[in-house]
Amino acid sequence: MRTLLTLSACSALLLCACAGGPPQRNSMNPNAPSLRQGEALTRPDAGSNEPSPVDPSLRRGEALVRHGAGGAELLPVVPSPAVQDLGAQAGFGRAWTSGSVRASVYLFNNYKEASAAEAWLKTHVPEGLRGDGTVNGDLLVWVTADAKDEAARAIIENLIGSFAGEE
Repeated sequence: MRTLLTLSACSALLLCACAGGPPQRNSMNPNAPSLRQGEALTRPDAGSNEPSPVDPSLRRGEALVRHGAGGAELLPVVPSPAVQDLGAQAGFGRAWTSGSVRASVYLFNNYKEASAAEAWLKTHVPEGLRGDGTVNGDLLVWVTADAKDEAARAIIENLIGSFAGEE
């Protein structure tokens, strides 16, 4: 059963809601690393390799990695190359337990910086590895695997497709 509110009742509710003043802002610094274990932000000056729960871009990157990985078991790893080596703001890494695939996700200031880093990485794939990457907004995903790991090819394609919006 629905109860209709009269105009005076609505006014009273609005007055009560506004009497306390504007809502309090969260005093948490979105640029500070999380203090919860397993969720700290990897920054050039930080030691963890987990995305921050307060950074929407890194949360999006983590969701894209999980989507691209399907049901594969992933382990947290340090991004490779290091965040500071690419000039990124932050990043995290994941390794597949079933093979040699390793993904690193980096957060840049903008698409242009992420694209420049992707172009550099594609020309500097270490010998014995295959590598591929793509940019999604301010995020870059860089995926490597042993060049002889044939099963890795499909995993890399799925992950790149996930980041490129080809879900």
